[in-house]
Amino acid sequence: MSVPPAGKRQVSLRGSSAKEITRDALLQKVSEERQLRSHLRRAAAAAFSIQRIWRRYHVIRMVSEQLHEDWELLMNQPNIDLTTQWISKKMLRPFLFFITQPSSWYIGQWSKTVESILTCFKIILNSINSMDARKNFCSFAVGIPEERSIWLYQAKKLISLCSSILARYDHSCCKDGSIVDMTAIAMRLAVSLTDCKTWKSLNSENTSAADASVQSLIEFIGTCQSGMYNCVRQYIKSLGPHVTSAKKSSATATDDDFLITASAVTLALRPFDSKKAKGGVDLNGASKKYFTLILTIPDLCKRMPPLLLPALKHFSVLQPSLNILLVAADLQG
Repeated sequence: MSVPPAGKRQVSLRGSSAKEITRDALLQKVSEERQLRSHLRRAAAAAFSIQRIWRRYHVIRMVSEQLHEDWELLMNQPNIDLTTQWISKKMLRPFLFFITQPSSWYIGQWSKTVESILTCFKIILNSINSMDARKNFCSFAVGIPEERSIWLYQAKKLISLCSSILARYDHSCCKDGSIVDMTAIAMRLAVSLTDCKTWKSLNSENTSAADASVQSLIEFIGTCQSGMYNCVRQYIKSLGPHVTSAKKSSATATDDDFLITASAVTLALRPFDSKKAKGGVDLNGASKKYFTLILTIPDLCKRMPPLLLPALKHFSVLQPSLNILLVAADLQG
């Protein structure tokens, strides 16, 4: 047996007990190590993201609860001069922040939130009914451009809030009188904001400006951001076919239920009664949303009070919706 020269001998540094590893096994090992490192990086990134989101949620919740407490102290002060500036800046600005946070609607905060909404909405409605322009919240809608912008922003937020309150109202299981009161006053406020004829401080000089502001607000109702049609659909579906024939134990409950339902229908039909709609303009696809979200409710006619059915079936409302079917049929043909 020949022995290789000393300069060409190969010495294994792994020891005599080490086993030779094949190429495929080596590639598999490298791949597994790479996957492990990638998994650890993703896990670290996910943990960082969760911590960041949780810190943000926690801080917002703490700020929201503190604002809510400060707001209640502010509202309990005696002899408050309820001017338009005070309502917009001192009352509505913090209110619209904390009331739209999910933590405000937790079970532990529910009664506190309902009471705050009732207080705020009553003040706004009383303001709208004021003959004094200095104390009428809607006087911002006919003011300087900055005031109009503030009014439109806050009015949109209020419309979205009223819509969400309507969607939370479940007729079949709602026995809390405060929830009924909250939903009823929310619908009254939404209807008043979208109808400048209810603004007591208007005069002949600023009627056109009020119409323009209301028109912008009604256009918002037809958008997806408002959520109006989805909320109206959810509310009507909760009525159930039994509502029109069931006997009510309280006349007040019957009046409130009808007020809520009539107001919801009124808001859903607002875009069809606007000046632009009468000119043949579809406000942000409102007719499509009405067709897909309202007219498709199962047993719609059985769920609604008979007095409201003519409004739902009016020609000016159904024609734009039926045109959608004609256009769709033409496209398919």
